[in-house]
Amino acid sequence: MVSDDLTRAGLMTISNFKRLYQVFHGYERWFLFSILLNIAVAGGTLAIPALSADLINNGIMAGDFSYSLDVGVLMLLAAVIAGACQIANAGIAVWASEYSSHSLRTREFEKIQTLSFGNIDKFRSSDLLVRLTTDVQNVKIAIQQSVMNLMQAPLLLIGTIIIMAAMAPALVWIMVVLLVLLTIILVLYFVIVEPAFTRKQSEIDGVNKALRETLTGIRVVKAFVRQEYEINKFGQAADNLKRAAMRPQMIMSYLMPTVFAIALLGFGAVYYFGGEQVLAGTGLMIGDVTSAAQYILILMMPLLIIAIVLPFITQANASLKRIFEVLDAVPEVQEPKDPVTINVDQVKGRVEFENVSFGYRNAEGVPDGEVLTGINLVAQPGETIGFLGATGCGKSSLVSLIPRFYDVTGGRVTIDGVDVRSISLETLRNMVSVCLQESVLFSGTINENIRFGKPSMTDDAMMEAARSADVDGFVQNIPEQYDGRVARRGSNFSGGQKQRLSIARALAQKPKILILDDSTSACDVATEARIQDAITDMMEGTTKFIVAQRISSVITADRIVLLSQGVIEATGTHTELLASSPLYQEIYESQLGSGLQSGGNAS
Repeated sequence: MVSDDLTRAGLMTISNFKRLYQVFHGYERWFLFSILLNIAVAGGTLAIPALSADLINNGIMAGDFSYSLDVGVLMLLAAVIAGACQIANAGIAVWASEYSSHSLRTREFEKIQTLSFGNIDKFRSSDLLVRLTTDVQNVKIAIQQSVMNLMQAPLLLIGTIIIMAAMAPALVWIMVVLLVLLTIILVLYFVIVEPAFTRKQSEIDGVNKALRETLTGIRVVKAFVRQEYEINKFGQAADNLKRAAMRPQMIMSYLMPTVFAIALLGFGAVYYFGGEQVLAGTGLMIGDVTSAAQYILILMMPLLIIAIVLPFITQANASLKRIFEVLDAVPEVQEPKDPVTINVDQVKGRVEFENVSFGYRNAEGVPDGEVLTGINLVAQPGETIGFLGATGCGKSSLVSLIPRFYDVTGGRVTIDGVDVRSISLETLRNMVSVCLQESVLFSGTINENIRFGKPSMTDDAMMEAARSADVDGFVQNIPEQYDGRVARRGSNFSGGQKQRLSIARALAQKPKILILDDSTSACDVATEARIQDAITDMMEGTTKFIVAQRISSVITADRIVLLSQGVIEATGTHTELLASSPLYQEIYESQLGSGLQSGGNAS
């Protein structure tokens, strides 16, 4: 069982680091240079004990000062060469670690940009943040330690065995015992610690998630006096991380002293049994014994190097698996192999849902039930369609199928008769502009945020979008106006102001199809009415989909689609639904009261 686990773990580690090596394509010469430097370091290190034996046996014991001086100069030269090459190799190690971390981080970030909404739902933003930072840092440290030290290990190991066998064959058995014992210890360490590091990284995700939720919602926490609850929640996550981190750290702390203890036992054994050989007159000389003792310590060096580097490699292997999970993730929404050629300027904007069904996928990528079933709906060019219904009825999911944030699981969605899955994503999303439920702003200026989807637009176009979204009113009160700064996530603006900026960003693209997903929920009724009127004027000819929780947001729509539990309950104008749909009547009375009886009065 242990053997099978070791084999699987070893093969996975080799596969991960072999794949990591591909990052350095085009720079292989530096690793060749590093190998040459390590050979020089190992050669200098191995030469010193042999020269030491020669110095003692043929110089000091023979009383030959001149010979001793010559050998001493050679020892100094070997030390200088080994030290200089070690310094040069350290420079390569630093370069390799920084280059790899930069490359992995960049590739991972670029891959995230290609992932679909479903992939992002699976990984979660806090998890991705750890994979971009902590996991990449773990790999960086492992590469630096491996290039700097690990390449020397086999050279020192093989060289020591050969020299020891030639110089003091009677003491080779000590070396064999030490090697077997230390190999068993390192193998057991690897089997036990690798899964422990994987769990530790998972618990780091938990701490980051708790931290992110608390910090982003700190105002809500304080408003509801929930500091104690959040402290306890974070404390639980921190305790889980502490326990998960304790196991590998404890094993690591035991590993080094154990290796040192075994090395000292070997050192003592060489002097004891070597001394017996010298006294017995077997031909073994004092210089040979002292040299053998030094080689025993050198023999420990590869194993000590492995003991030092192995924890970093183990931790990096766990991190590499998580990094490659992102790099290997297949976007749930794929580009069509042969996309239909469409002139965006000639798109009319007729949208049709043909027997559409949809369900989200779980973490394993398996559909997890349907949230939409049998949706049939046609939106004519320039028509305004309002979607109304209880939370969770599928309104946002339905409109997310138009720009292919998700793909249907049944049926199809077409624009001007063309299946959206046949249109390239870039073309499709140039036709469709979306203002999402959550108003996300980016650090920068107001101007830059409005131009986000189309940086090349003119100032007049930007200002027109801003006025239509009722942004101009509050921007005029900012000293820098449209050059005013936007803090991270727009924290220096109110909820309604952030929504208006998000709407302006969507309008600025002058799309053929506009989706407003509950985008005025934080605005007062008067502001909402002004925005709707301005959008009607500015977006004439644009097909508009408005998702809302309140009737006032969709009451003037050409048609209102009432959704309930993933199916269309009723469709019609406000007046028609008020007369024919009990569910619509219930929503209307709960929001606007029963005193108004017609669409004209209500509006």
